[in-house]
Order: sequence, then structure tokens, then C-alpha cells
Amino acid sequence: MSFFKKTLLFLFFYFYISNIFIQNAYAYLESGDTLSTSNYEVQTFDVSDEEAAPRDVTFSDDGKKMFIVGNDGDDVDEYTLSTAYDISTAVFVDSFSVKSEDINPMGVRFNNDGSKMFIAGRQEKKVFEYSLSVNFDVSEAEYTGNSFDVSSQVKSVFLGLAFSHDGTMMYITDGQGAAATDSIYQFSLNNSFDLSGGANLIRSVRTGFELETLQPNEAEPNGIAFNKSGTRMFLVGTNGNDVNQYTLSEGFNISTASYDGGARRGSNPKGIDFSADGLRMFILDSTLRVVQEHHLPCPFNLFAGKCEKITQNSDRAGIAEAQMELAKRTINMSTNSVLNRLKWIKRNEDKQNLSNQNIKLNFSNTMLSSLNQLPISSFKKISTTKRNTDSNKKYFYWSEGNITLGRVGDSDIASTKEISTNSLTFGLDKFTDDYGIDGLAFRFGRDDVDVGNSGSHLDSNTFNVTYYNTSPLENDTKFVDKFFGIGKLSSDIITDVGGNKLTAKRKGYQVYGTYRLKEEFIKGKLTFINSGQLDLGHTLLKRYKESGKEEAAIRVKDQHVGTFNLRHSIAVVEDLSNEKYQFKRHGKLEYLVDGDRSSDIKYSYANDPSNSYKDKLEVGSVHNINAEIGLDLIFPDRYSIFLIYERNQAINSGHNDNLYIAIGYLPYEGAEYAFTINGSENLLSKLEFKKNVNGLNLSFNVNDDLTNLGENREANIVLNKVF
Repeated sequence: MSFFKKTLLFLFFYFYISNIFIQNAYAYLESGDTLSTSNYEVQTFDVSDEEAAPRDVTFSDDGKKMFIVGNDGDDVDEYTLSTAYDISTAVFVDSFSVKSEDINPMGVRFNNDGSKMFIAGRQEKKVFEYSLSVNFDVSEAEYTGNSFDVSSQVKSVFLGLAFSHDGTMMYITDGQGAAATDSIYQFSLNNSFDLSGGANLIRSVRTGFELETLQPNEAEPNGIAFNKSGTRMFLVGTNGNDVNQYTLSEGFNISTASYDGGARRGSNPKGIDFSADGLRMFILDSTLRVVQEHHLPCPFNLFAGKCEKITQNSDRAGIAEAQMELAKRTINMSTNSVLNRLKWIKRNEDKQNLSNQNIKLNFSNTMLSSLNQLPISSFKKISTTKRNTDSNKKYFYWSEGNITLGRVGDSDIASTKEISTNSLTFGLDKFTDDYGIDGLAFRFGRDDVDVGNSGSHLDSNTFNVTYYNTSPLENDTKFVDKFFGIGKLSSDIITDVGGNKLTAKRKGYQVYGTYRLKEEFIKGKLTFINSGQLDLGHTLLKRYKESGKEEAAIRVKDQHVGTFNLRHSIAVVEDLSNEKYQFKRHGKLEYLVDGDRSSDIKYSYANDPSNSYKDKLEVGSVHNINAEIGLDLIFPDRYSIFLIYERNQAINSGHNDNLYIAIGYLPYEGAEYAFTINGSENLLSKLEFKKNVNGLNLSFNVNDDLTNLGENREANIVLNKVF
């Protein structure tokens, strides 16, 4: 055989065997498989030097500490880990004796921040509460005097202990001895992670009967653990020496558990716990006196096709919802910018020049930078009954800055979302022959959403083009508005899964339209506007794959998000102008029905591409109330202020606050003014005046450092002509 053929054959077998190894590195189990013989088991840690009869294991929330409780020393042993959840780096630190409370401790758990520790005592059949002056430092533990007696429920041996994530539920297992009930008991605490207020038995489930699908039948449940949402439960037991996995249709409600499968451990498993991301499972073997570390192919799961749905992780569900909300919000805000323009024209229809722009403000502060373009106006008064021919042919230019701040509270599946949107809209329009308006609007938006408190984030840029038309129907009091638009979304996504930051990029494309009928009624200085509106839209969010820790990453398929809104609003404009000031104030109350709130998201896990998952997500509320107040003020010295504040309140589902600002100077025709502010440490300003004089462009500007007035000042005069 030639060297070339040998090399090819070697490479073939190398890549074939490597591929098998890679695939098996996170191979899923079948129910009844043995963990010890699979590649799930990564390493073990011997605790026999500190405890000869270990009974339970748990970790601090950051994975930098491990705790073992045992009934040989009747104490809790504390270990530090230099690498989070890597037990090979564990070093013994200290022990804390619980003999004064119970000489046979079986379970140990902490509250979320480690300021409290709880011990399950087999001898007294009580749960004991301890306070820690230094979080997760057992050397600083003190018995609070609070305990809860479970002897009336637990008939035999008090073994396992667990809490719900919010500390309002407590779980106890009873699984050995002639009088054992082989049960899990669920108690509600009157105060979160606090035994002083007592607890109440809610329900119990017999693992060998109510959960009769258990294979092999686990008649001796010991350790118990849940994922953060309580939709996944794990039991280790000494009857089958196995770990058993259940899915709960209702979080932390053990009566809704369905059996996913069991895997044999091979010795005497007593305790079980997981890393925060659910990708590492730790089992305490009481016979071998070791903690066994297992790496899982996807969070809180052992079996193919049983990976967590994204709705079982509140941050991940929040990110998915935020993308849907972004699609709908972008369409609504693009439409609203055009509506604001048309309403402004209507309130100022007695002006010849309906441009409102030209003053530019730039700030390094991201919030202030949304005021990047502040409109001004330059117009002359004309007849309200007839516009001249030149006016009808002229294009008017306008701009609008927008700041949106919003908050959507946490739900059953999703974390709280804090929303910040800055946008800038430029437009041009002209009168039609029937005294209507035709125009185009270009909107640029920056949208930031913080999800939860762990760093999950959606950072998006949006661009939309909207064509708009308004036409009178009857005596200049009835109008029809028609909009059609397209848009593009580009998002950077960061999703925190148990401390793992997964990143992705996603694009989206939009098409949308609006049809609006409105009618005006004038009574004295008041103008009432009654309108009905239909919004239709469709957003295609393209597929993406998360990068980062492969075991937690998902691949999301193309997703469709619809917009179907029905609106009815009543608005009023009051003209308070006098000889000195032009002043109008206005308000609106709108009822909106969101008829398309749901979207199906389809995805698969990177380590389990053959199994697809689908969740139906809903965002917002069917019923929404939108309120708006604003004012238009033009001073005699030609300064103007236009201001609108809007509150969008989704019934029982959060709100958005929108602020639209226009500040301007009414220049004489042919003159342009610009004012800019830039810088971070120094605020460098520039005031510029431009005017065309007999074909020559005259420009005058003054530059100044606002942080050091009188210094770094310069002025320039420029005269040029373009041939």
C-alpha cells in the first residue's frame, strides 16, 4: 500500500473515531442505563477524610463552595473550589457541628444568598434553621431556635430535603424502614426560607404508587432536587440505586410529575445537587464516600428528547419574548411617528411652510443622543381655506426624536424586561391636488432590553421606511389615512443560562400597513377628533444559533410574528393662542385590541439536533389603554416648543412611556441654524449660521468648550459659491 493511501486510510479512521467520540461525549441515556459506565461521569471527590458516613451534598449559588452533611461526625463540612463546580479543585475548610440539635443529620440546604442553612434531622424528625453572619460560611453559623417538626407526617426515616427557588415550598422524602411511606412531602412555608412562621402540608406523593411508572421501582427515595423553575425533579434512591428524572407540568407541584426515565448509579446514592446551569449533576455515594460529578448533554436532563423547553428558564423565555415585542413595537412606533406628523400638520394647517427641522443636537450620553434631531419650523401664515399653487408643489421636510422607556414585569415563565428605545425619524411630504398629503418617513431606532438580573440582553438596530397618505373625504372634517411600510431588524443577543453567556445575532424583516378613519368636530376653541384604526403587519425573524457553551446552546428556526391591532381613539385640541403667543394643548385616549399576541418558536439543542421543540409564546395584553398629552407653543421671538408624552398601558402586562420632543427656532426664509454638542470629558459645542446671499453661500460658526468657558474658543466666516 502506497504512503498516500495509508495516509488517507489513517485520516479516515481518525476522523471517524474522533466523530464517534465527540458524539458520545454527550450521548443521551436510555432509561435503565448505568451512569457509571457512561461518559457522563467525569470525576469523583473523596470525602472520607472528613466524613465516614456522608448523607447529602449541596453547593453555594456561585459553585465556589461545596457542603457535605454526615451522621458520623454529625456535622456539615465546608469545601472551597477554585473553579466553580469543579470538584477536583475542592479543598476542605471547616466543619460545623449540629449535634446539639440532632445526632443524625441527613440533609442540608441553603437559601439563595447563603445567609441561612437548613438541616434535616433524622433523630428528631425536624428541620432546623441556622443563620450565617457571613454567607455560605458555616463557621459563622448559629442555630436560630426555629425548627419544624415533621414527625406527624414522616412515619419512618427522614432523608431528603429541598426547597423551591423562592423558598415558599419545602420538600421532604421518607424512604427507609418498615414504617416508611416511600413518599415525598410538600409543605408551604408561611414565610420564605423562614421556619418561624410554620409550614403546612399541601400534598404527598408515594414514589412507588402514585408515580407507579417508575422503572426500576424506587421504594426508598433519598435525595431530591429541582431545577430553578420547578418543572424538572430528580430523586436518588437506595432501592434501585438510581437517579430518576421527572417533568412537572406545573412548577414545584409534585402531583403533576411524569416520569422521564431512570439511570442506575451502582452503589448507595444519598444526595443529589446540580450546578446553576444544570449541566453538571452531583451525586453523593454514601458507601464509596465520594461525590460524583456528571456532565449532562443539556440542562437538567439525562435523556434524548427531554431537554428543557426554553419556557422553563425565565431569562431564556424573556429573551424570546423580547424579540417578539421588538418586532411589534418597531411597527407601532414607525406608525406613530407618521401619525404625529399628520396630527402636527392638522394643528398647524394655517401655515405656508410645514417643514419642522434643522436644529441638530448631539450628545455622548446615549439617552440624550435620542434627541439627535430636534425639529424647527419656518412658515408663513396663509389662508385656511385655500392654499396657493406653489405650496401644493413644494416638498416639506420634517424630523422627530423619540425616547421610550418601558418595563414588563416578570410572568409565570419570563423574567422582568427593562426597555429603552431611542429613535430618529426623517420625512418629506407634499400636498396633493385634493389638499391631502403624500409622504415618506425614514426611521432609525436603537432598542435595548435588559432581561432579568443576570446579564441577558437584547441590543437591536432598526430601520423602517413608511409611505403615508391622508385625504379629505368631506368638507375638510373627515379624513382617511393610509400607511404602508417595510423594515429591517438587526439584533445582538446575550442569554444567561446558569452563568453561561450565550451569544447570537439575528436579523428580521417587516412589512406593515395601517388604515385610519377620522372625523373632526369643532366647538369654539375645542376640536374633537374621533378615529378608528386597523394595523396589520408581519415580521420574519430569521434563524440563528447560539455560541458559547455547546451543551446549553440552542438553534432557533425562522419565526413569524404578526401584528393585528384594532384601535379607537378620542382626541381633543384646544387653541389658547392670543396676539402674543400661539399655544395649543392636546390630548388623546385610545383603546387598543391586540388580536395577534402569539408566535410559535421552534428550536433544537446543539447537542440534540434530531429532536425539535416548539413553544407557543404570548406577549402583551389583548386589551390596552393608551393616553397622550401634549402642547405646541410658539413664542413671539420665533422660538417654538412641541412636546408629547404618551403612556401605553397593557392591562396586567406592563407599560411603555414615550416622550416626543421638538424644540426649535423659526428662522427667516433661506436661513439655517445648527447647534451641536459632542464629547465625553469635554463638551465641545458648535453654533452655525448659513444663508445664501445672491448665489453665494455665507457661513458663520462659533466653537466653544462648555466645560471651560472662555477657553478653546474660535470663530470662522466662510464665503463660497458652488459652480
